[in-house]
Amino acid sequence: MMNRILLVSGLSMILLAVPAVAENVTRTFDVTPGGTLDIDTDMGSIEVTPADGSQVIIKVETEGVDADRLELSFDQRDDGVRVKARLKRAPFSDKHNYMLKAKFRATVPTSYNVKADTSGGSIEVGDIDGQVRADTAGGSILVGKVTGPVRADTAGGSIEVEASAGDVDADTAGGSIHLGAMQGRVIADTSGGSIRIDSSAGPVRAATAGGSITIHGAREAVDASTSGGSVTVTFVGQPSGDSDLSTSGGNVTAILADGLGFDIRARSGTRVKSKFQLDDAKLEPDRLSGSLNGGGPRLEMSSSGRVTIKKL
Repeated sequence: MMNRILLVSGLSMILLAVPAVAENVTRTFDVTPGGTLDIDTDMGSIEVTPADGSQVIIKVETEGVDADRLELSFDQRDDGVRVKARLKRAPFSDKHNYMLKAKFRATVPTSYNVKADTSGGSIEVGDIDGQVRADTAGGSILVGKVTGPVRADTAGGSIEVEASAGDVDADTAGGSIHLGAMQGRVIADTSGGSIRIDSSAGPVRAATAGGSITIHGAREAVDASTSGGSVTVTFVGQPSGDSDLSTSGGNVTAILADGLGFDIRARSGTRVKSKFQLDDAKLEPDRLSGSLNGGGPRLEMSSSGRVTIKKL
């Protein structure tokens, strides 16, 4: 009996001592600037870095006893390079807990497009002259300065875009959104975090179910709503369309530059305060309406807390 226990214990020690297997794969492709790198993987993080030249270099690093279960394929076409990574099912089993880590590192020309899709990992894209499509089921997304549109979607992490000359659509089910200098239209949506935009030249639609919304340097219409935080928007330019700022669980603040014209409608659960004198003003403790600088697009504000209109 003692020998059997010693044998089992020895086997357990051997199994625990199995070293992790590390495998690296590198592929290099001569490409024409303006193409697209498309990485589609069942797991792993993705990192894309721009560089001078006309090559796409892809390095795949895998580590773990199941490293050989990640099948890689590389395909070059006229419009760019495609990388696919699929997990092989374990034999005699419908489910398998893979002991595997993977990281995809890619270098692309500065003028290139990126499409990155992973079922489990973060995505990071540097400064590129192109467009970005990033999609992950379980990680954060970080995008640098890009000239094209950005579409970022994650089911479990934060999203950050430093700057974009195109439209930006950011959607997360469980994290915050931070957007820097935005030149095009912006859609930002999160179910569980705050939203911050440093500047926006185009129209903005921002919505969160559980955080605050802060927008600086707005030059176009803003539609911002939250169920669990404050909303603060600074208008530095004259919007051409109507704006709507609302919250069910905080305060609403609009900060307006001199000379902007609005038709203002404000409703509060407690009190409305304004630093501006409005034309045809109708003022009650919890309501305010009137025209600012001759009127303009509608600026509607509603809150269960305070509503404040300030001068920039």
